[in-house]
Amino acid sequence: MSSPIDTRNALSSPLSRRRGPAVAAIATAAVAALAACSAEPASEQVSASPSVPVEIPATPVGEQSRWVMDEINGDEQTDVAEIEAHFDAAALQQLTAADLQEVFGQMQAAAPWTAVAYEGAENQARVTIESAEVTYDMSISVTPDALIEMLFFGMPEPERTPAASWDELTQQIDDAAFTAGVQVREVDGEVLYEGGDPGAGPIGSIFKLWVLGAVVDAVAEERLSWDDELVVDATVRSLPSGELQDRPDGTTVTVREAADKMIAISDNTATDMLIRAVGRDAVEAAMLAMGHSDPDANTPLPTTRELFWLLFGDTELRELWSGASGDADARRSVLERLPAGVPDLAAASTAQPGWRDGIDWFATPDDLAAAHVALQERATTEAGAPVREILSVNPGLDFGDAWTYVGFKGGSSIGVLAGSWYLEREDGAPVVITVLARADDAATLANPAAALGWAQDAAALVAGP
Repeated sequence: MSSPIDTRNALSSPLSRRRGPAVAAIATAAVAALAACSAEPASEQVSASPSVPVEIPATPVGEQSRWVMDEINGDEQTDVAEIEAHFDAAALQQLTAADLQEVFGQMQAAAPWTAVAYEGAENQARVTIESAEVTYDMSISVTPDALIEMLFFGMPEPERTPAASWDELTQQIDDAAFTAGVQVREVDGEVLYEGGDPGAGPIGSIFKLWVLGAVVDAVAEERLSWDDELVVDATVRSLPSGELQDRPDGTTVTVREAADKMIAISDNTATDMLIRAVGRDAVEAAMLAMGHSDPDANTPLPTTRELFWLLFGDTELRELWSGASGDADARRSVLERLPAGVPDLAAASTAQPGWRDGIDWFATPDDLAAAHVALQERATTEAGAPVREILSVNPGLDFGDAWTYVGFKGGSSIGVLAGSWYLEREDGAPVVITVLARADDAATLANPAAALGWAQDAAALVAGP
């Protein structure tokens, strides 16, 4: 499958042994249970035949990739000071410099390593590396200051066989190790395909479509403008994915910049800044106005910071939230009890899926199709003029030349993977394709292509030969 990659969604894991050297992961990014499902769209792809080296670009992440390659091909132990100079301090809280020394030493035992494929943007990449013993995908991302915030050596994702017919697509969905539903709907309301479980499910960061709708409504009502400045501070600082969580208090961005980051890189801090700017009740009103069939399922609507506390924080609060299902006032009281700041990143490594406890945002494919249509309608107004560009900067997947416009938002959490696309074509009505997947065992959704690739298959089947 040809698509941008997502390194922001990797979960932190301890050192473990597979064949050959150790597998290591370090990621502040990982706790981004609410990450987008794919990376920045301006992706440079370089590939070569097996064992033929490729050149790593001179981008910020490329330079750090070259440094890692030098270290794992070195003859001497990497100096602690050198590691600290290349890694973000928050990342080193997850895996220490001494731990990384061990990782690099174990990788050196299988040297020499050769980079044989590269896919990446400015700040994140996936480099396929080979030795005589094993092949790994090295996923790496860097902060805005070009320090490594995530490094992961893992087995390459298995090849996926695209579904060549609707029957094959249905069979793949039914055979999956997780529960999934796929819907293809023309915007005039006709369902072209529905497979698996078509009901309501957790959607992760796709809820940010409603936040975007609320922002447009606030601009239309002159309560906000796209040029207004928003401020990063402790009350809106969230966890990754994104960039703004790493900016100091007092950093300002415009509403437009925050909206761009919220959709394109699923910036959680940008999202919470926008929710604060328009008000939680305005997002809940937008959700209803944009066609959600059961808004009570997401009322009160938690911010990303609040959801992280419910996932990774006090067990009692999690149980109170779950037990208050359907009682908006009781759930508001739970949100009022959440601590300030953000939860400890270390808690992410042992956290269990929260969707069964109501810890997520929920919608049906019909609800998300309605949200896309509502946003496209807003895009025809003066207040909504930036919407089409905001939604299309990151298409999530490559759908080929048959589709002239792709608007996208993806979402994920522990045991949750979701994506929803609005696609236009020259010779037919626009369609919305939605994939919702959930699992009790988060490991079954470790490969995003296993589920989200169905959207590519569906788009190809709609477009025809």
